[in-house]
Amino acid sequence: MKFRTPYIMVLLALIHVAFIQALPDTLSVIGVGDLMLGTSFPDSSTLSPEPEKLLSHVNDIIRSADLSVANLEACMIDEGGEPKDCWGKTDRCFIFRMPESYVHYILDAGFDAISLANNHARDMGYQAYRRSMEVCDEAGLHHAGIYDAPSTIITRNGIRFGFAAFSPHWATSRMQDDDNVQKVVSDLEKTCDIVVVMFHGGGEGKEYNHTLKKNENYNGEIRGDVYHFSHTAIDAGADIIFGSGPHVTRAVELYKDRFIAYSLGNFCTYKQFNLDGSRGWAPIMNVFTDMEGKFLYAKATAIRQPYPGYPLLDLQNRAIKELQELTTQDFPEMDNVLFIDDSGYISKR
Repeated sequence: MKFRTPYIMVLLALIHVAFIQALPDTLSVIGVGDLMLGTSFPDSSTLSPEPEKLLSHVNDIIRSADLSVANLEACMIDEGGEPKDCWGKTDRCFIFRMPESYVHYILDAGFDAISLANNHARDMGYQAYRRSMEVCDEAGLHHAGIYDAPSTIITRNGIRFGFAAFSPHWATSRMQDDDNVQKVVSDLEKTCDIVVVMFHGGGEGKEYNHTLKKNENYNGEIRGDVYHFSHTAIDAGADIIFGSGPHVTRAVELYKDRFIAYSLGNFCTYKQFNLDGSRGWAPIMNVFTDMEGKFLYAKATAIRQPYPGYPLLDLQNRAIKELQELTTQDFPEMDNVLFIDDSGYISKR
């Protein structure tokens, strides 16, 4: 045995070197905003006759990254549950109940994980967001963001990606609780190569396209301080932050060499969403990092949603123009740090 041990050690060393050499020098992570492929509530009249085709124009892009994530702006449940009452606001009560089978269209498009941390995860009550998690687990789609399941770990080509999601809403992992954010993110940072965080926060609509550095109040509801949250998450070990919630594009920022997109708008929101003007276009954000999560560059692909709501490439690049203008307005210091060209490439100066 003693004569064979050195050979075994050499063999193991060679395997280790080969594994390290096989690891990529650059990783890519795609984030998109709100995803809602149709609702069966109150009836099936708002479902697409061909739901499997809703993402067909962009799935090659989604599949191109090492990891792709989205915010699921709905619950997935076929039966049972109790519709939320919206606290008496019947004129502004939106309930999104996606059929459970639609999970396969999300997977087929190339998504690896979804965030459930938003105000629609509980549209059909407690049973709904529990069933949403079961549907994802059964199909093999990772999920994060419910208070007792705030994160997940995804391994792709030997790389361990940690994914966590937060929002200010009931039943979700709370973004306004700094201790919670720090614990969830730091726990991932200890065991993962790259930590990706998604949040759903801020006001809603074109009048909320600016990133505020304070708690945002929307119709009397505190929707979180997305700036403070994002910096807290990066301080705790996050490498990429993707935001959703305002239904419009917001600025981007680089903090400690980590990339933040403060809102990725509406990605695929079938029939039930207002898609007028800036609500109808958004970026698909592909962020490229080194193996430590440091930002190298990003590519934003502009999409638009014609009625009734599905993503097409936007040849006018309107979401790119919004990224340029809003980043200059909200983070003027970024003019000396980031360059966003007219085709959507985002690089360090």
